[in-house]
Amino acid sequence: MLGHITHQGPLAHPELDDYPFKVTGQFGAAALMVVSGFFVCQTIRRGDAGRWLRGKIARLLPSYLIAVVITYLVMRFAGAAFSHQGFDGGWFDMLFGPTSDGIAWKTSWYVPVGHDLLVNLGMIQGWNPSFIWLDGSYWTLPVQIMVFVAAAVLWSATPWFRGDHTIKALAWGLTVVPLVLRFLVIGADNQASWAFGVVFGLGMHRMHAFAAGIGIWLWSRDRMSGRQLTALLAAVVIAQDMHLYPAGVALPGDPARMPSDIGFAVMLVAICAAAKGPDWTFLRPVAPLLTWLAGISYCVYLLHQELGYVLAKVLLEWGFPGWARLPLVLVAGVLAGWLMTKYVERPAHRRLTQPRRPAPAPRTALDDLLPSRRGDTSDGTPPISVGGSS
Repeated sequence: MLGHITHQGPLAHPELDDYPFKVTGQFGAAALMVVSGFFVCQTIRRGDAGRWLRGKIARLLPSYLIAVVITYLVMRFAGAAFSHQGFDGGWFDMLFGPTSDGIAWKTSWYVPVGHDLLVNLGMIQGWNPSFIWLDGSYWTLPVQIMVFVAAAVLWSATPWFRGDHTIKALAWGLTVVPLVLRFLVIGADNQASWAFGVVFGLGMHRMHAFAAGIGIWLWSRDRMSGRQLTALLAAVVIAQDMHLYPAGVALPGDPARMPSDIGFAVMLVAICAAAKGPDWTFLRPVAPLLTWLAGISYCVYLLHQELGYVLAKVLLEWGFPGWARLPLVLVAGVLAGWLMTKYVERPAHRRLTQPRRPAPAPRTALDDLLPSRRGDTSDGTPPISVGGSS
């Protein structure tokens, strides 16, 4: 959140560049996917893979779809207001049509149209460079769902795939193969739409993070040696660096990219310590707060970025300086995530995953001649007393 607010936000909207500090390291989403890869290995073994996959999708999709609609509407009307634009026509043009002047990028505040809403609802933003991401954080959803589907298929359809050597080969393949395809076969400077779709539509630029999660899980179960894990994680950090700076923005070791590389490496070490080390009892006093934040973190992730930029712009116009906007935007992001978790994510997940109750068998003519079973009536009336008991 700090990186998005203090670094990414001013890059997209230069007028917001007055925060007291900047967090330039870009490794938060990659660390999220490392943890995701770890827990895929940990949880998919516990039962039916299809039920596991349905549970994942039931938790991810409803909140995402609602977040997309909210973000679209806020971006549309706030962007038009910031750029002093309006809409012609009736309600359809107001909700989905272009602005009156037809300019979507009059300022740095983009005014999305109905096409952008459909693209983001369908999660196909990564398949064409002309598609607009309503929120920069949304790229993680199609990548994660794709990995979850692949994991469910591999686990249920290929039992031979569960051996240690095969899983290790998978981890190395997820790290090395995307590098070969992107930088040797396709070419890092290839601007073709199909090349963009292969790299970003298939999530090749983030597969190494899931590989790290797989390796850490194997190591935590004593199914991979420490030396093997070290080699894998070193390759993962290199892959992260190459995918994050594919066009030679800075050379390896340059100060411009060091915060991202070092931050990601430190996060990998911390995840290893949490996975296999002793319990972190020093965190016990703040454990309730951390548990609560963990429970709402997905919806916070969905809502804090682009909506946070809009809120920061409003606060700026009201005269709030950067040091005052920062805590307000942070608190607003957490509050929005809590509300979405409470009223969308958890109810939708319960509704979509609760087992269906079988319908009661219809009573036959013979059944009607018999006394009702204890507590069982077909018409909803109270049970008939039989022998002094009901």
